[in-house]
Amino acid sequence: MNENILVVDDDTEVRKVLSSILSEEGYSVEPVENGKQAIRASEKTRFDLALIDIKLPDMEGTELLHRLKEKQPHMVKIIITGFPTLENAMETVNEGANGYVLKPFDIPKLLEIIRKHLNRETAEHISNWMEFDQDSTRNSSFDRDSVKQKSLYRPQ
Repeated sequence: MNENILVVDDDTEVRKVLSSILSEEGYSVEPVENGKQAIRASEKTRFDLALIDIKLPDMEGTELLHRLKEKQPHMVKIIITGFPTLENAMETVNEGANGYVLKPFDIPKLLEIIRKHLNRETAEHISNWMEFDQDSTRNSSFDRDSVKQKSLYRPQ
């Protein structure tokens, strides 16, 4: 596993716990405490997934969702919150969140959600690559018969 995970939470303990658990699972983790740091990190590193607290000191998690979507559209974005409301959940979905997880965490469930999203994202990347590869082969003016003939012909 070489997936990069961005953890955005203003609570030091939450960042430490998530970083420790995710590192033990083999993920590369970058913990940050606010939205501005998250945006700066996303400009330097490609992240596969972000865990984003909905209440940050410098911006709402939904605003950060929107900004990260612009910077890294394929990154999986999961909102984490200790303040669950129907309004929050709907707003995060409308802003492009891939998941919504409640604090305190059920760690095995959180890890399962992360794995599921990363596996889905990997499968989509492979599928897109295969479609591109098939399209480029189909559209080439490649003549297989002439290649076979040329490979069989060897001047003496």
